[in-house]
Amino acid sequence: MQKTESEPAGFRAASEVADRGEAHWIAVLLLAAVLVLWFLPARSSFWLDETATFWAIKDGLRSTLTRPRYWSGQSPLYYLTAWLAFLVGGRNELILRIPSLAAMLAAAWFLFKLAARLFGRAAAMSTVLAFVCSEQVAFAAADARPYALGLCFLIGAALMLVRWLDSGLIRDAAGYSLFSALAIYTHYLLAPALLVLAVYAVYRVAGGQGGTKLRTLLTAWILSGVLMLPLVTQFQQFYRNRTAHSFAGTPGFGDLLIGIAPPVLAGPVVLSVVAGWFLSHGPRSRGDSEKPNVLMAAAWALLPPLFCFLVSVFTETKLFVPRYYIAAAPGLALVAGWAIRSATAGAARRMAAAAVFVAAVLSFGRPFHCGEDWAGAMRTVRSVASDSGMPVLVASGFVEATDPSTLDDPKLREVLFAPLTMYPPAGRIVRLPFRLDRLSSAYVERVLPDALENQTRFLFVGRGAGLTFEPWLQKRLAKDGFRAKSLGDFGNVGVFLFTGGGS
Repeated sequence: MQKTESEPAGFRAASEVADRGEAHWIAVLLLAAVLVLWFLPARSSFWLDETATFWAIKDGLRSTLTRPRYWSGQSPLYYLTAWLAFLVGGRNELILRIPSLAAMLAAAWFLFKLAARLFGRAAAMSTVLAFVCSEQVAFAAADARPYALGLCFLIGAALMLVRWLDSGLIRDAAGYSLFSALAIYTHYLLAPALLVLAVYAVYRVAGGQGGTKLRTLLTAWILSGVLMLPLVTQFQQFYRNRTAHSFAGTPGFGDLLIGIAPPVLAGPVVLSVVAGWFLSHGPRSRGDSEKPNVLMAAAWALLPPLFCFLVSVFTETKLFVPRYYIAAAPGLALVAGWAIRSATAGAARRMAAAAVFVAAVLSFGRPFHCGEDWAGAMRTVRSVASDSGMPVLVASGFVEATDPSTLDDPKLREVLFAPLTMYPPAGRIVRLPFRLDRLSSAYVERVLPDALENQTRFLFVGRGAGLTFEPWLQKRLAKDGFRAKSLGDFGNVGVFLFTGGGS
């Protein structure tokens, strides 16, 4: 009898040791992933949109409060954190990205606590690893933009909601209301995920789970709505300018599938789950109690990309860009963590964690944040133009500069060339529109004679669609003996030196 009683205790002890070993293994992978995927890229050059963040904060608190309103149509909440970082560390990429890094670390911690409540601690570790190794999350963590802070508030709202539904404590209800409002203050496109949480809350309350009443839930929503009232006029401006912010194309169904289940994450998870199924002789079911949580996580992963897809397909507003549906990332990570825990055990879970980490590092692990080296490009411009007054033709990288008339708008003139504020060039700047079309070619024809009068050398700088000016300039100026030469590899930014036949 004594032996019979000691065996379960021994098994439990062995299981606890295995669980600790698994937790330590995933913790090591988490630390490595954060260092490689988040912190290393944070030291590199800003990309286009990040330079607009610098433009918004560089002239003090007053401009930090006003510029985001008419430029992006968003509240200044995130920009205040970037401004504080600027006060501490000045014009430094890593320092200016610290608010995003800190917010994403907090988001990962909130997600761990949320996953532990929904699916248990074993699933929580895998969930956080899937989250940290998500390409969207890694990009936002090292990005001086609002998305990391928004995810922090969004996951915080979910955690407060689940705690409230479990306990009925008013302080958790207040936390849910506050975090929900702060998420929208950070970015409007986090709203679809909040809708999923609202439906989940109604289901739980209607089912009589926890100590929460429907009237208390309605009160929490009303409180969030009241907190968001100051955003109404800003959202109206954002909505009016929605077409101007549309730079992506119309997505296809394949794009939607990739958005819902990114291959870099879905591939390792599916393979490890299949392997674990055979190793464990079938899934480790937890019964029906988790079904609402699984459905909520799946809807959270699905609705944000589906919303952006439908808007992009059926309207002129094109929103199907990964950072615009980044609100799906926590839901996708929750589904991945639950799947790994449910279908694998022991060594199989460790293999799954390693596969997720390796796939992420091989796919997008790199020492630079984005494929735009504006810092290197402007160093080259300064070395060539120096103080000579050489003409430097720069095409704006922002779609808002499609109409040449915006180049003279006093509110937009500087931000449309925000990279030049973060990384000052040399020479005499000649501003060009976003891309080559009928209006812009006519505009360039007007400004080119004065810009290049008596010049035998000039520089052209462009990004993306703006690079279409370079072959046009070559063809247009060939009769004057000009030839162009690329001055280096700066990713999606091009720097070309044009020299005339008489030089």
